[in-house]
Amino acid sequence: MKILCTEYNTAGEAAVVAVGDDVLLRNNDDFYIPAFAGELSCVPQLVVRLCKLGKYVSERFAGRYYEEIGVGIRFYADDFERLLLMRGLPAGVASSFSNSAAISNLLPVAECEDAVYEMRVNGEMVYRGGKAQQLASMEQLISLSSEFHTLKIGDFLYGGNMFRYGGLKVGDRLQIEFCGRLLMDFKVK
Repeated sequence: MKILCTEYNTAGEAAVVAVGDDVLLRNNDDFYIPAFAGELSCVPQLVVRLCKLGKYVSERFAGRYYEEIGVGIRFYADDFERLLLMRGLPAGVASSFSNSAAISNLLPVAECEDAVYEMRVNGEMVYRGGKAQQLASMEQLISLSSEFHTLKIGDFLYGGNMFRYGGLKVGDRLQIEFCGRLLMDFKVK
């Protein structure tokens, strides 16, 4: 199983990177801030589980490659990321450490056509988005991913987001409501 994560630059261009499966944080388990992270931010995003094997998938057929959709939150160690970039080192490790990608239970795509979600931090809504707000559609991202990686049944694709919520601290409660259901509800520790 691969975890494919979409990252965007400031111009809105997308790249998809594969990270290890130890990044997954499941079952609304609490997120523990790692010792190397002084500043922490997070990005809410849509997630799909791939259901077909594929390589060089045309965008036209990419919708056939997922049947389940949910939401996720990727965590970033901002100060560590800046340090790595300043030293000319790859900064991917600042967002691909153990438990840095929370994932909700997934729902059938047919139940979530609009795929709208709201993220709350300590009860305050900080983001509302969905498929319509994504810079690249899941179909575009599946096609892009398949140029570089063989897609396998069970792989997860995180759709990315330009929104990044910063200043997370111990005690913060993160919640995401998706398609009218509270799917994510856990604390930062």
